[in-house]
Formats: sequence, C-alpha cells, structure tokens
Amino acid sequence: MTKLTQIPPSWDFPVEDSPLPPESVSMIDFLSKKVLNDYEPSQFHPFRQRLLDWLNNVDSEEDQQHLLALLLKVFFVGRREFEALYRTVFHGNIFRWMLEVEDVDVFSNDLEKSIVNRVNKAWICPISDSLRINSFLKVNGLKSLDKRPDWRSLRQFGDVKKIQTYVEDKKIRDLVLLEDFVGSGTQAKGVVKFAAHALPETRILLCPLIVCPKGDEALIDTVSKLDNVTYDPALLLPSSAFHAYENIKANQATKAEKFLCGLKDKVGMPSEKQMFGFKQTGAKVVMYSNCPNNSLPIFHFESDTWTPLFPRVNRQ
Repeated sequence: MTKLTQIPPSWDFPVEDSPLPPESVSMIDFLSKKVLNDYEPSQFHPFRQRLLDWLNNVDSEEDQQHLLALLLKVFFVGRREFEALYRTVFHGNIFRWMLEVEDVDVFSNDLEKSIVNRVNKAWICPISDSLRINSFLKVNGLKSLDKRPDWRSLRQFGDVKKIQTYVEDKKIRDLVLLEDFVGSGTQAKGVVKFAAHALPETRILLCPLIVCPKGDEALIDTVSKLDNVTYDPALLLPSSAFHAYENIKANQATKAEKFLCGLKDKVGMPSEKQMFGFKQTGAKVVMYSNCPNNSLPIFHFESDTWTPLFPRVNRQ
C-alpha cells in the first residue's frame, strides 16, 4: 500500500467490519487542534505529521484503521486538564482532609481562609520530579514552604535526621505528597513507606492526580499498614482505559489485544508480554508532559522499525 499523505476522508464513513467508529477523521482533526498538539516532548514536530508517520508504520489500510481506533480511545491529559486536576486536589482532596484532621468550625464564615492558612503551613511536596509543584501552588494561590524536594530523590540521598530536624524546626504537622500519574504503584509505595517511617508523628496525605487500577490496589495495600498516612487519589481511571495481558493468557483477548500482539516484531518487542507496557499495565494514557511507560508501547516506543506517535522522554 502506498504511504498515507493524508488520512482518507472516507474513513469518516467506515464500512461495516471496520474497527473505526463514524466520523473518526473529524474527531482526530478536532482533538489535534484542541489538545494533542500540546504534547511537550514533540512540540516542534506537529501532531498531524507524527500521526501520518505513525500510521505508516503498518502496511495495510485495515491495520492503519486499527491504530487510529486505538488512538481514539486514548485518555489524553492536556495542560488545561492538569490545571483543573490541580484545583480539584486542593479544593477537594486537601480541603476535605484538613476538615477531617483539624478541629475547625465548618459553619464559620472564615472557613476557607482558615483552611488555606493551615494548608500553607503544610509541607507540600512531589513524589517525583514529574509533578510540577510550582505550577500546583501557583494555580491554587498557595505559598507552602520554600523547600519542596521530590521524595523519590530524598529517599535516595536524604539524611533522615536532617529531614526530622527540618520538620521540627519548621513545626510541620502535615506532609502532602503529590504525584501526577501512578501506574503500577512501584515507585510511589516505596516513597510513602519511607516518608511514613521517617516522620511517624507527621500526618501524611498521599494524593496522586491520576491512578491506574493496579497502582490503586498497591497503594491501598501499602497505606493500610501505615497509621499516619491517608490515601486519597483525585482520579481513578476506569478499566476501559486499559488492555490486559491476562486476556491473552486466558484466550479471552479482544480484537484490539490480538492486533497489539501481532505488532510485536514490527514494534521491536521480545515478547507479547512487553506489548502491554511496564508491569503489563496496558494503559491507553498520555499526558501532555510525557507518555508513561505503563502505556502501550505502540504509542511511545521507538525502534528501527517503529516510529512513535508520542515519543517518550526516558530516565537513564
């Protein structure tokens, strides 16, 4: 098949056995203008050009339509959506937590001012450097303390005694740990256990913005063993945002999951298992700042035979 130079308008009116829903091309056009062009790691490479390169990874029109159908089901979190999540976390999760742990009059005319003052005295920190703590504070008009280390680094390099001394000197009673995305929970659960054991007398709120079901289960189990930690995610993703490798093993795979496995060699993965991302999370999630490695590799993995749609910025 000749390489696509544009998405055929006829795909807006798919035939009966096509994987595409009606008006797919129109929807992609709309989304590319509204959010998909915001993808930060490729800000100088327009989305429409990346999309054509990505669809041209496969040779048949049917396979190209399967790719586009998967893209249409991606949960893309743009810059504005993140700002909305920041506000939700402050006005919802943190505000609610403060009402539970503090003795305040909920009928007071100064309730919001009182809660904001208490939140400003808390130590609000990211779990990793992927969450932009300054943006969170600015969007919500918060001050917080001037030292806001990411606790993933603090766990690796920090001196527990110095952390405890800082908390004592600043009279910190509350620690709020934020993260933009939790996939399997591997990283977050280690950090929160370190924080809870380093600061046993400090009240800790663990509040990821977006959580996958596997990560949610892992964090619920971890926090159940920690007396001073409250876990309250802002957004738990539904199962429809994922594909499961377990379905392949159980011979219950959907057409989309069989299609994914069929691309193993083309993408450059050693096994079908790796086609479902880190820890086989199988997420169809992309954030404007980066694509999580828990997401399907067809979106972010790059090899000699595969051009990604959302090139991922990896850690060493």
